[in-house]
Amino acid sequence: MRAYRRLVNTLVCLSAFLCLFSGSALADVTLRFGTVFTPTTSTYRMLVEACRRIEAETNGAVAIDIRPTGEFGKPTELMKMVDSGDLEIAYTVQGYSPTRFVASSVIELPLIRRTAVGGTKALWDLYESGALSRDYDGLKVVGLWALPTYGIFTATRPMDSPRDLRGLRIRNPSKTVGRALAKLGIVPVALPLNSMAAGMKSNLIDGISYGWYSSTTTSGADGQPLMNQLTHLLDINFSGPVVMLAMKRATFDALPDPVKTAFDRHLGKGVSIAIAEERDQIEEDMKRKLAEDGVHKVKRFTPPQMRELRDELEEVYADWVTGMTEQGVDGRRLLDAARKAIAANEKP
Repeated sequence: MRAYRRLVNTLVCLSAFLCLFSGSALADVTLRFGTVFTPTTSTYRMLVEACRRIEAETNGAVAIDIRPTGEFGKPTELMKMVDSGDLEIAYTVQGYSPTRFVASSVIELPLIRRTAVGGTKALWDLYESGALSRDYDGLKVVGLWALPTYGIFTATRPMDSPRDLRGLRIRNPSKTVGRALAKLGIVPVALPLNSMAAGMKSNLIDGISYGWYSSTTTSGADGQPLMNQLTHLLDINFSGPVVMLAMKRATFDALPDPVKTAFDRHLGKGVSIAIAEERDQIEEDMKRKLAEDGVHKVKRFTPPQMRELRDELEEVYADWVTGMTEQGVDGRRLLDAARKAIAANEKP
């Protein structure tokens, strides 16, 4: 597997190198594009294909040197590298910059959406309406989408009702989610992503709030996937991160007009929604697979139980609104607009 990944990586880098040339001439512009993906992930392949279409459409006027995780910098550093000019394009999780993309966090609030597609389309509706403009001041949004919503997974403790959540020690993925977990009686535990497996093995935590597919691809204890340490899987659509592809606005504006047109055609909203659609499908396929494997126990709360949880979280929503208002954002109006946009973009 490692040899295969090295081969794929080499081919991707070779492709980027060859695209620096059009005939015998160097490309007019080379853009460095840092991501957090391995070369074998579907999202990375989709982004590479989009970059190659941009290069082809502009007849080599631009070369996009897209690379997998770690080759340009740590995932948490990529946005800062765009700001400093050490990188032209970055894939970043907005939670890595929690004080910067404050309004967009409305799509990360617990239980307000079910799907990546619904969240992504709502994000674009809000962005295009200007409701999120302060978040992206000085930036060109090359891509913007929501990841599928997380479940709550435990190693040994079943979750048959909201009461069973009380006292669970769950790894906390973000400040907003941690506040919501605590409101439901869960004990949020701050742990880095790469410490989740060790935390469960040492009994520091009972479980995690995380993605279904990601739990099967993230390394767990003893060289096994993280999902191998989990048994009880609550399908709750709790929360999921917002991610983006970002450039400095000045960098984008300095590009030749045909290059800018190609970027908007082959990345932007269309590719964002396509990635969200694929991620939703992958997530649903994994849920079915785990439910049928005879090892994992998948549970969904009833509609009345879910209403009970939402009622419990009203205080969390109110706190978020207050926090936005204190930062000069009309939090109530934004939350209402987000809920309306999600309802319009998610099937009942």
